[in-house]
Amino acid sequence: MSSAVERIRVVASFAWLEALRTRLPWIAAAMALMLFGAALFARALAITEAGRIQAGLFAAGSRFAAVFVVCAHVLASMQRENQDKVTEWLLSADITRAQYLCGKLLGYGTVALTTAALLALPLAAVAPAGAWSAWAVSLALESLLVVAAALFCAVTFGHLMLAAAFVLSFYVLSRTMAAVVLIARSSLLDDGSWTRDAAVLAVRAVELALPDLDRFTRTAWLLGEGAPWAELPGLGAQTAVYVLLLFAAAGFDLYRRNQ
Repeated sequence: MSSAVERIRVVASFAWLEALRTRLPWIAAAMALMLFGAALFARALAITEAGRIQAGLFAAGSRFAAVFVVCAHVLASMQRENQDKVTEWLLSADITRAQYLCGKLLGYGTVALTTAALLALPLAAVAPAGAWSAWAVSLALESLLVVAAALFCAVTFGHLMLAAAFVLSFYVLSRTMAAVVLIARSSLLDDGSWTRDAAVLAVRAVELALPDLDRFTRTAWLLGEGAPWAELPGLGAQTAVYVLLLFAAAGFDLYRRNQ
């Protein structure tokens, strides 16, 4: 057991060192400062509700930046390892594929948590402490979900752009699925035909298969709406379930391709 934990720790440390060598924390910090400066500029232009506008713009920008940075780093890192045959070299050593994936998930997860913390930190200056801390935790959970999805796509798809397109589609669809369901179930579209009912069932099935990212990292929390801490346990459970599912799918594909 101790040797397995040590192998996982070594793989995770490699992933973390790569993030340091590519200056990823500095990139995340620079993006946070630029977003905060843009939010300050928008605040100066606002006539009313200046604080709410500043918090809302920064929250939306930092959420997108966290997802983009984490996804790009995981996919580029895995692609580079595959091209340099590092993955084959590691798997030929005394390490199982499950330990390799666990190490990668742990290393990239640490990178995602650091990125989320750096991007959420400036928001503490303009948002209530309770709402900001809950929002930051939710951003970290959302980043972990993106890490799991990107790791699965990097293992499953050999092409960088195909993997990136899949992760982006997964994230956007998960973010907008609640709105799609509301549109599909609208009475304005109800013509009484079986095709409409079939379409609603299909949309509902897709919604059940995807994480409800519409509930994650909501800007409304920063504006004093809702009870974010009451929602965090459900979001944490949802994150754990989908991370485990994506990890299992990546492991299945890795074992299948390297038998």
